[in-house]
Amino acid sequence: MHVVFRESRGLEETAIPKDLGQDPADLVVLSFSDSDLAAFAAGWRRGRAGLPTLRLANLAELRHPLSVDTYLERTISQARGVLLRLIGGETFWAYGLSALHRLAKERQIALAVLPAEKRQEWRTAEEGYSEARRLEAGGRYAEALPLLRTALKTCREVVSEDHPDTAS
Repeated sequence: MHVVFRESRGLEETAIPKDLGQDPADLVVLSFSDSDLAAFAAGWRRGRAGLPTLRLANLAELRHPLSVDTYLERTISQARGVLLRLIGGETFWAYGLSALHRLAKERQIALAVLPAEKRQEWRTAEEGYSEARRLEAGGRYAEALPLLRTALKTCREVVSEDHPDTAS
């Protein structure tokens, strides 16, 4: 008998806790994309006189649960609204999304979660992967192979070659 050990890590398991040190603001914008945040900042700067106070944070800095909890308590807990652009789907910031939903509900904070353009492709790839595994289990390898290739291609496009969900 052989025992195979597999190590699987999520974003939060390899992260080091950080405190972004941001004071509360009326509006908080969160995204994994620096270009999203830069575009939002540029628009805010143009009309800042009549706009609410703003904080921006890259979700890559909020990967550890302690970082999330600290940011929610220190910065978001007093916000009137939060805009979250979730690239890669819910699984890429699961703890943060769950905690943010809870806080928004408790404090009656307006919350908008915007999926990235690849979200539907990701779901389709997941469904194709599941179907491929079913076909493989039934010995139908030739039918499974194109589905596996499509799932791998989408995973590479959405989360990068280095992400743990991307097989080689």
